[in-house]
Amino acid sequence: MKLAALKAATPVTPLLELSLRGLGEARILIKDERAHASGSLKHRLAMSLFEQALQKDWLTPGSPVIEASSGSTAVSEAWLARRLGLEFIAVVPRGTAFFKQQAIRGEGGRVVEIEDPARLCQHAQALADDSGGHFINQFRLAATAGDWRSDGAGDWASDTSLPGECLAQIAARELPELQAVFLGAGTGGSAASFARHLRHKRHLHQGSHLHQGSHLHHGSHRARVIGVDPEHSVYHACWQHHRAHGARTTRLPVPQAANPIEGIGRPCVLEAFDPAHFDDYRRIADARSQAAALWLAEHAGLEVGPSTGTAFAGLLERLALRRARGESLAGSWLLLACDHAERYATTLGNPAWRAAQQSRLAPQRAWIEAFAD
Repeated sequence: MKLAALKAATPVTPLLELSLRGLGEARILIKDERAHASGSLKHRLAMSLFEQALQKDWLTPGSPVIEASSGSTAVSEAWLARRLGLEFIAVVPRGTAFFKQQAIRGEGGRVVEIEDPARLCQHAQALADDSGGHFINQFRLAATAGDWRSDGAGDWASDTSLPGECLAQIAARELPELQAVFLGAGTGGSAASFARHLRHKRHLHQGSHLHQGSHLHHGSHRARVIGVDPEHSVYHACWQHHRAHGARTTRLPVPQAANPIEGIGRPCVLEAFDPAHFDDYRRIADARSQAAALWLAEHAGLEVGPSTGTAFAGLLERLALRRARGESLAGSWLLLACDHAERYATTLGNPAWRAAQQSRLAPQRAWIEAFAD
């Protein structure tokens, strides 16, 4: 099967380490998901969604596959659809980065822009109904399509899920125990994968001794899943409601401003997002997210998109808070490099845009640079 061959050829993505003298014993790790053939973290999700659709016989030869997306998922799905010989249509919010749209079209996909980002799924479903195609629906299925247990069933060397791959790399390099992973949520699928995987591993290994040299678990420790959210998103408020009331809600005010941090954050709570998967949640100022992405490019050689900047800023805020409380920073702290800055060439990658934003971003850049001293 073509899909099985493509999945088998997917390489292990690099685990990088960032040195920040101001954070003492903290080991800052970055899983570089830009290394995938389609250029982003969403490569894994696309594989899982298409695999699920094929297993359930949802795809019809000659009929289009349709997705609602702010860009990167659609890029990866267009890449995959082309190699499977399937027509692909992406429904995206108007204003989605030009180079993301160009990448979708470059893989033979078609792009349909709509004005209201809160109606992406309704528009995609209507298009599927009219064309006889299949709406693959990452926003409903992302949390369940991914492989969070891994094929290894407890064997670290054969973990093939994203969290399993990360933990195996940490163990192989004898890095300190993982303390937390910082994730922005678009669908919430990556967070669901990490949360379920980490709880599953804790359950498997409670009361047991791991093989010599493993640094993954000690006793009842479980790494925490920390959510990071842009300013104009409802997910942070959804998490707060869950924490206060023990229940998930979708009845939240819709943000009036557009979200410039593409890929994460939503104006409404989507079906795949479950606040219970997050141990904590932080709302990050957009200027801080953008400054963090630019800092990673200029000081660490990592050309990343704004959602990676949000995760990096969230990690720094968390460690700054621990330092202020006199708590230890020892251990490994993980974030994902989700996609490449070249997809944002009209903003982060544009010298004119950076010059125009200098006064807004300068205080945030100074705040970040303090961690490097």
